[in-house]
Amino acid sequence: MVGELIRLKLTIQRHSLSWKRVLGLVLGVAAAIATWLAVLVAAPAARSDVLLFALAAWLVGWLVGPILTSGAAVLRPEYFTLLPLPRQWLGLGLLASVFVGVGAAVTGVAILALVGYAVVAAWPVASSVAVAVVTAAVGSVLLLVFVVALSRMVYALLGAAMRTRMGVEIAAIQYGLMLSSMFVGWLIVSPVISAVPVFLREGFGGLGVSGLLNLFPSSWPLLAVDAAASGDYASAAGLIGALALATALVVAAAVALLTPYVGNRTVRRRGRPWGSRVLTRGRVLPATPLGAVVGKELRTWWRDPWRSLEVRSSIWFGIFVAIYGVIAGIPQLAGLAGIAVALMVGLSGANLFGQDGTALWQLVVAQSPRAVRADIRGRQIGLVVTLGVPAFGLSLLMMLLTGAWDFAVPVFAGIVATLGVGSGIAVVMSVVGVTPGVDPHRRVNATDAGENNFSINVALWAILTLVGPTVAVAVPLSVSGPDRPAWLVLAALAVAVVNGLVVAWLCGAMAARRLETHLPETFARLRYPGTAATKGRGGGLLDYLSGQAESSALAAAAAAKGEKQAPQKKEPGSRTKERVG
Repeated sequence: MVGELIRLKLTIQRHSLSWKRVLGLVLGVAAAIATWLAVLVAAPAARSDVLLFALAAWLVGWLVGPILTSGAAVLRPEYFTLLPLPRQWLGLGLLASVFVGVGAAVTGVAILALVGYAVVAAWPVASSVAVAVVTAAVGSVLLLVFVVALSRMVYALLGAAMRTRMGVEIAAIQYGLMLSSMFVGWLIVSPVISAVPVFLREGFGGLGVSGLLNLFPSSWPLLAVDAAASGDYASAAGLIGALALATALVVAAAVALLTPYVGNRTVRRRGRPWGSRVLTRGRVLPATPLGAVVGKELRTWWRDPWRSLEVRSSIWFGIFVAIYGVIAGIPQLAGLAGIAVALMVGLSGANLFGQDGTALWQLVVAQSPRAVRADIRGRQIGLVVTLGVPAFGLSLLMMLLTGAWDFAVPVFAGIVATLGVGSGIAVVMSVVGVTPGVDPHRRVNATDAGENNFSINVALWAILTLVGPTVAVAVPLSVSGPDRPAWLVLAALAVAVVNGLVVAWLCGAMAARRLETHLPETFARLRYPGTAATKGRGGGLLDYLSGQAESSALAAAAAAKGEKQAPQKKEPGSRTKERVG
């Protein structure tokens, strides 16, 4: 069975997009070469610390990388749920298939830097060199198995943990770190680059970081090589034995977790969800279609683990933006944490209908202009309330911690405008760029809610463009100093409010009109993606965005399954129409 699963993965990879494999190979080889070069060019006193840090970096990369890129989508355990296969052998086969790929190959090359380190550390005593090299070779193999198995175990645990609030929080921290690194990670590039020569020359010095890293299993083969090179063979054997035991435990756990899960998708509640009484105790929302949609959206953003992941990721995105600013020596940037959260209104909400699975059929059955308008406006209000409160609260907290009150008005103006613009862009892209996801009751992993990179990119650039009026007023206000005129402060706030309200209203009306006239096609794209029924009509901007978004979604779905995107089927009778034309 193990061999069959490996051949299945190889077959899928042969039919997947080649540029992704090439890009992964190039980046992996570059990282492996960098590991070897760092060990070779490091000063003798710092070489151990350099390799210690490099091995820890590879371990962290394997833990975080697959989660952020949905790396387990090639062979997912749920694909084999209905097959009469022994569960343990299935889990072992799925784990073994992970070793067949570019990632495991380049990681093995990088970890083999232990062998080069062993030769240098034990030279020139021949017997010590031989023992150190053997220790390094055995430790490299065990560490490779440990790293890969731990990566699969963590990925599987995260899928299971998405049924709990703790798992959602862990995933949100990782996504928040990734987003903040993409937006403002360049701020710490210069300090990091300037610290590399010092690190290669002095290592960690007296910081005590090496003592902390020595506790992780990634350091045990390095410590074993050092012990073997110094003649302490008992310690070397003990460290290798400890690594072998840890590897066996991780492999056993990964095999158990890589079996299909057939239980409940969420943990059974023992009481009413937090916050549910806020909307049910007394009359808070009006008894209208709009009030019903707002209440439904607020509850969904609070209760649904995948929607909650979006909210928490936004908050951690803002927190890490503030941390990057402090590290770069610009604590004033911490106030932008709220704007970062507000920016996620348009990005997290760019596929609201896809996040609901195929629940759009309820609106199709009860189709009416009033119901459609209430649905669009209610989703906008839900977005603004859900992410607006943490946006203002986070910026206020960061200003309290940093004392950067001079930028309070520009920051709050930016939050107001970004919330309004983002809510409008979100509903437009949710209609024209609707992308099918996994129905909520069938979701397993953090990336199952559905997303569309094209829609997210369009939403990002549209938000950055449409908040231009507010930026044009907020920037002069930021640099005007403490003696700024009062009218400029009032003008900035007024422009931000008008900017946000106008864009939110116009985009909401555009989305409602589009959904009214294209409701059957929108539902078909969720229920029957890629069929002729989803083909748009017209040649306007929204039709172009709709077609590009659907092509992007189909290409992403085909790549996730390891398939080549098939051409869309033509509408029935199109050949006859062409002949007549």
